[in-house]
Amino acid sequence: MQIKKFIGTKQFYKETIMIALPIMLQQFVTSFVNLIDNIMIGGVGSVALTSVTVTNRFYLLFNSTLFGIGGAAAIFISQYYGAKNKEKCQKVFNLTILISLIAAIAFTSVLVFMPTLSLKLFTNTQSIVDLGLEYINYIKYSYIPYAITFTCMMSLRSVGITKIQIVTGSISVLINVVLNYCLIFGNFGFPELGVAGAAIATSIARIVEMLIWIVIIARKKYFFVWDCKSILKVDITLLNSMSKKAIPLIINEILFSLGSTLIFKSYMRCDEYLVAAISVVDTVVNIAFIIFGGISSAVSIMIGKRLGANQLEEARDNSLKLVAFGVIVSAAMGLILFIAASYIPNVYNLDADINRVIVILLRIKSVLLPVYVVNVCVFFILRAGGDAKSTLIMDSVFLWVVNVLVSNVLSIYFVLPLITLYVIVECLDFFKLALAMYYLKKGTWVNNITIQ
Repeated sequence: MQIKKFIGTKQFYKETIMIALPIMLQQFVTSFVNLIDNIMIGGVGSVALTSVTVTNRFYLLFNSTLFGIGGAAAIFISQYYGAKNKEKCQKVFNLTILISLIAAIAFTSVLVFMPTLSLKLFTNTQSIVDLGLEYINYIKYSYIPYAITFTCMMSLRSVGITKIQIVTGSISVLINVVLNYCLIFGNFGFPELGVAGAAIATSIARIVEMLIWIVIIARKKYFFVWDCKSILKVDITLLNSMSKKAIPLIINEILFSLGSTLIFKSYMRCDEYLVAAISVVDTVVNIAFIIFGGISSAVSIMIGKRLGANQLEEARDNSLKLVAFGVIVSAAMGLILFIAASYIPNVYNLDADINRVIVILLRIKSVLLPVYVVNVCVFFILRAGGDAKSTLIMDSVFLWVVNVLVSNVLSIYFVLPLITLYVIVECLDFFKLALAMYYLKKGTWVNNITIQ
């Protein structure tokens, strides 16, 4: 294959950066503040950090559900936007708000009525469960606001409106950091609440962020309109069409999240004490993973828009250029992360053994970063074309058949150090890379769903 197929024009990169950069900046702000939150909670102790990490596994299930709903909506919105059908875009937005709210109410109900059970899915260590219950007592109020925020954010991304997310995200994370500083440690006359303070801070920040998004949409300056009556009116034909795309995506995201949870449990079998290191690594790596959000959004918008405009060959051509762009950016980010890894544990108040593991795991992630990015790019290319079957196989089916199986067999039947198991599981992404390249080349994702 000629190398020029992987190199875009100046206009191509300008369009990609214009879409990706605002999202990267917004995610950088969020990820950086999450890092600060992580450091603050780590300051309370390794048990507190582990309890919040375990509790947030349930949140990841919720976020995966929203991602499936929002992902299906993004397919339709981006392609209807490419077809210049604003009315259909609005109907998809209304329906997505309604479905996301129903999902949020369901997850909140579990935390209200079965908080202990939701924690014991992940751990039976009583000290972790006790602190986790303190966290759940307040974090449950953040689910419904986050559902509205997430839908607004994803919908605007799908039509290329991204800069406003930097403003809303910055306000939210600033509130979160300030309140964390006040409520976790009892600064400025506030009570010292520990992990409960962190949950209160997050919930308040989410509520404020939701109110900002509602006001933004209600002012009718950013493509969509906020209309409570229209949100309650369900377009059955559109619901059926979306369901065909949404259900596989939701199933995929939930299966992926459950699979990730089982892998997490396999790490806990190896060494529950060192799980705090994985929490730190995940939080730090999320900063490097800001390229995921930016490039995946660029993929969804640029590929979806061209498919919707029936520019099928241009969409196929752009897919190769977007993957190549992702590799270049991720390689540079990986190098920075590799060098910075040895300095990161210095900002935490954790034991020396945990700090040592943090450095090793961060360097493993940094080396594999380009592989992760290619897999993510291909996933979003397939999803932009509505190829739900391929995304399901490449994502959650692969995770369960390969990663979950390998991690649990090794952790149950063999005595392995945490680092060894971690390396084995992460390197399985090379097999996923081969599968991704197969589906990209196969081309079943090259579809215009607006004329089907």
